[in-house]
Formats: sequence, structure tokens, C-alpha cells
Amino acid sequence: MKKQILTALLAAAMLSPAVYAAAAHPAPSVQPAKAKGIWIDVRTPEEYQEGHLADAVNIPHDQIANKISATAADKNAPIHLYCKSGRRAGLAKQQLEKMGYTNVSNHGGYQDLLAKGMK
Repeated sequence: MKKQILTALLAAAMLSPAVYAAAAHPAPSVQPAKAKGIWIDVRTPEEYQEGHLADAVNIPHDQIANKISATAADKNAPIHLYCKSGRRAGLAKQQLEKMGYTNVSNHGGYQDLLAKGMK
């Protein structure tokens, strides 16, 4: 019995430095890869100025039909939309699809993208 207790204590003592080292030096977090294509923030210019994804273009959802061709002339190019909650991005997606754009995604809200590690 004493031998088992002694073995358990020695094993715990040997594992302690490894556990401590892992806790002291956590693995670096990996930023999720941003999907390739054109990222469009469909919020207002004021919301966009408060913060947006890097390389995102600001085209408010109510102006998307008039301004999209300057940003994405290729109707098969991947287009990624986001706003505050996903509602305006959904409206913009519907509009773009009516115009013949075939590869449009609604990525929801800006804060949700930040929470996923997007920048």
C-alpha cells in the first residue's frame, strides 16, 4: 500500500512541472482565415468608422444596387457581407442575388465576427 502511495506521489510530482509549463505558456491563438473574396460592410458610414474588418469596403445596404459594380463587376466573384446583426446583410444579399450575383454570403454581425477572431 505504501509503495502505491509513494508511486502516485512521485508520478504527480513529475507531472507538475509539465502542467505548470503548459499553463504558463499557453498555445498561441490562431486567427481564423478570412474567406477569400470581397468583404462588404453594409452598415452606415458612421458605424463603419467606429470599426470594421480590415480590407472591408463600406457600401450601405440601401445603396448596394447602385454601387456594387464599382467594387465587384464579376457577378461570380465571392462576396461576403456583414452588418450589425445580419439583417441588413440579408437584405443586401437578396438585392445582389436579384441582380444576378451568384456567390454572396451573409456573415451576420460585426461583433460576432470579432468574437470569432476575425480582424
